[in-house]
Amino acid sequence: MSVRLVGLLVVSLLSCTPVIAGKFVIGGSVGIATGGEDVASLTQELKNAGVTADVGTSGDIRTSYKASIGYHLDSKWGLDLAYVNLGEATVSFTNIEVDIDDDFFDALDSIHPRSAEGVKLSILYQYELNKSMHVQFLLGLFDWETSYVLNGVNVGGVTTSAEVTSVGTDVTTGLGLVHRLTNNMSWHIDWDFYAIDNEPINVFSFGISYKFNLF
Repeated sequence: MSVRLVGLLVVSLLSCTPVIAGKFVIGGSVGIATGGEDVASLTQELKNAGVTADVGTSGDIRTSYKASIGYHLDSKWGLDLAYVNLGEATVSFTNIEVDIDDDFFDALDSIHPRSAEGVKLSILYQYELNKSMHVQFLLGLFDWETSYVLNGVNVGGVTTSAEVTSVGTDVTTGLGLVHRLTNNMSWHIDWDFYAIDNEPINVFSFGISYKFNLF
């Protein structure tokens, strides 16, 4: 998680709260994440890196979840801070035709199914459809970390596994339909788009949110 992103939102909230009588929103959602790389693209990337191996993956379709807190500046604009987990994906390599050493793992640093977890900070815009329903648009930055496990790696005749971690920050967008149940409680369906190392991931989710005044 990025301390800088969290700090930026906290400073923003503290600076605007005394001036604008807005509302805080907490919520959570669960859904399906699709995308990332398939066997064919992973195999080709390995060949481009000078590595020949048989590749297997799991997690092309996986469960994703999100927990968020936001602040509505007015009836249209707001800020949203969320912890996002895009689900678990694994990859296995067998019949590797090179030595398993540090150079091998360096070559694999960018070759893995794209999934991640981290902090997302977004600007939110709401467009009212009627008194109980609105559409919301989000544009933000996703500060992510991904840890993937290489299974079936043969080192000196012994099959083992290794965990490799990558980090990055990418732009993300989102679109949601929100239906108000009460003055404070709403349900929503969302589509979010992530690009982890330029690999597209789409998330379709359902969630609940609760709005309240803190001051």
